[in-house]
Amino acid sequence: MKVDFTPLKPEPQPKDTFANVIDRIASGKVVPIVGNSFTDDLVFGSHGNVVKWWATYTNYPHSDNGDSLPQIAQYRNFVPHRESLGDDLWIKEYYIKYLKAALQHVAEQQGVSSQIRREVKNQERELTPSQIARRLNYPSINASSENPLLLLAAMPLPIYITTSYHDYLEVALREQMHKRPQTEICFWHEGLYNIPSVLRQEGYKPSPEEPLVYHLYGLDSYPESLVLTEDDHLDFLANISKDAKSIPPRVKQALNDSSLVLIGYDPYEWDFRVLFRGLIALRTRNLASIAIQLREGAVNREYIQNYLRRVDFEVVWKSPGEFIVELYEGWGGP
Repeated sequence: MKVDFTPLKPEPQPKDTFANVIDRIASGKVVPIVGNSFTDDLVFGSHGNVVKWWATYTNYPHSDNGDSLPQIAQYRNFVPHRESLGDDLWIKEYYIKYLKAALQHVAEQQGVSSQIRREVKNQERELTPSQIARRLNYPSINASSENPLLLLAAMPLPIYITTSYHDYLEVALREQMHKRPQTEICFWHEGLYNIPSVLRQEGYKPSPEEPLVYHLYGLDSYPESLVLTEDDHLDFLANISKDAKSIPPRVKQALNDSSLVLIGYDPYEWDFRVLFRGLIALRTRNLASIAIQLREGAVNREYIQNYLRRVDFEVVWKSPGEFIVELYEGWGGP
C-alpha cells in the first residue's frame, strides 16, 4: 500500500480574545457594558470633572483626598443637620439637581447659545438630565469621533448594558441608527416594581433592530432607581444576590452566553467592583471577554491583570474611544 508522506497541514492557531469578540459581533453574541465614567467623559470632558464639581456643589470637606462620587454622596446624605436625614431618595434627587446645573455650566463654558440655555433653564424642573443633555446636543450625535457610542450603536447587537444613569445609548441607537431601542432598569429593590418593564410585555425579544438597553444602576427618569451612595452599592449587591427576579432571565442569559466588553471602568471604583462581584465573577460560563480600564500605571496593570485573571478577562490598554473605533473597524462596519 502506497503511503502519502505529504506533511499534514498545521493545526490552526486559536484566535486571540479580540479576534473572537469581533467574530461574535455578527451573530449578536457580544454584550457591551458601558460605564458611567465613559459617558461622563463624553459630556463633561471627564468623569473627574463630575466628581470635583459634585464635591464643590455639596460642600464636601475632603475634596482633595481623591474621593469618589459614591463616597461624596454617602457623606452628603448623612451630613449633620440635614433636614431629610434618613430619606435615601433625597440625595438622589439632589444629585439630579446637581447634574442639571453641571450641564448648564458646560453649555455656558462651551458657548452654547444663550437663548437655548435660557429655554432649557425655563423648563428645567420638568426635564431630566438626559433630556437637557439632548436639547444641548450632549453628547454630539453629529460625528462619531465626538461620540463613539454611535459606532457601538451601529453594530448588530440585541442587548446593551450600562451603568450610566442617562439615555445616551438610546439616543445614539434611535436618532443616528434609526433603530427602536427599548429601555429597561434593574429592579434592585422592591420600590421599583411598579415601574413599567418592556421585558414583561408579551412578544418582545431583543434584536439588533429593537435592542434592549439595560440600565443596571438606574435611570435619571426614576431617581429612586439610582445606585448612587456607598450604601446603595452594598444594598444592590445584597439584593440581587437574594432576589432572583431582580435581574431578568434574558439579561442573565446574555451575560452567560455572550462575550462581554466592559468600556470605561476603573477597577478601584464602586461601579466596577459591584458589577464584577455581583454579576461577572458568578457567570456559569466564561466566554471571551474584554475589560477596558482607564488607569495605565505599571502597578495598576499588575493589580488589574491578577484581579481579572480568574474570569479570563483580557485587559486592553487603550482609551475607551480608541477601543470602540478598533472594534468597529475590525467588525467591518455596516
